[in-house]
Amino acid sequence: MKKNILTAQDVLDFVINEKGVDSSKKINFLRSKIIDKEVLIYAQKRLENLYIEVKREYKGSLIELMQEEKLEGWCWQTTETAIVFFNDDDYIERGEINLDEECSWYYHSWICFKFGEEEYVLDPCLNILCKKSNYYEVYEPEVKGKVTAKEVKEELIRQMLAPKKETALYIEQEFQTFIKSVVSKKSYKRVEEEVRMAYLDDENSPFFRNGSGYTGEINNGEIKKLTVHFYETIWY
Repeated sequence: MKKNILTAQDVLDFVINEKGVDSSKKINFLRSKIIDKEVLIYAQKRLENLYIEVKREYKGSLIELMQEEKLEGWCWQTTETAIVFFNDDDYIERGEINLDEECSWYYHSWICFKFGEEEYVLDPCLNILCKKSNYYEVYEPEVKGKVTAKEVKEELIRQMLAPKKETALYIEQEFQTFIKSVVSKKSYKRVEEEVRMAYLDDENSPFFRNGSGYTGEINNGEIKKLTVHFYETIWY
């Protein structure tokens, strides 16, 4: 009689040792790996003030859209949006993962964060939260670029608070002076006019192939709330 239940060992046998395994087996294996409840609670708490609209077709919190699998295809936008709510030294990795036989190297991005002494991966587009070691064992990433949460936060704050007459880029010295002045004045700002991210093609830049629109609240140089619109963007 054929088994209807796929055990972790069954998946490991396919994922690690065999060729031709489809991506769903890899995803199901990573989803089956049990993590401490505290890790999930931690991630949910971090992201509770993030609201996303996908092409005005779907909207909700990141966790809701992640669980409903509505974020597939939006890895750049989703990781860059979510990382600003994590610690400064947490980071985004961008590169290729071994998704399946038909799409052996899939261009992708994911969030790496530390909880206690362990590193975890949050991959909203594939609806995965697991230990980084498990993610690497299954997907064998070839990392092409990396950017810290601090870098993304600073760039987003700069663009959201920049005077409209300014260009999209400040030189570094001007930007650091601007950030210091924001923090020292203990300023509070609600950004109601949507700020659109430039569509850059640098894998090590804070925003990569993004093109999303951002509104939100910034307090004492910290991003407190965000509403983000994901727009269809064509790149060449």
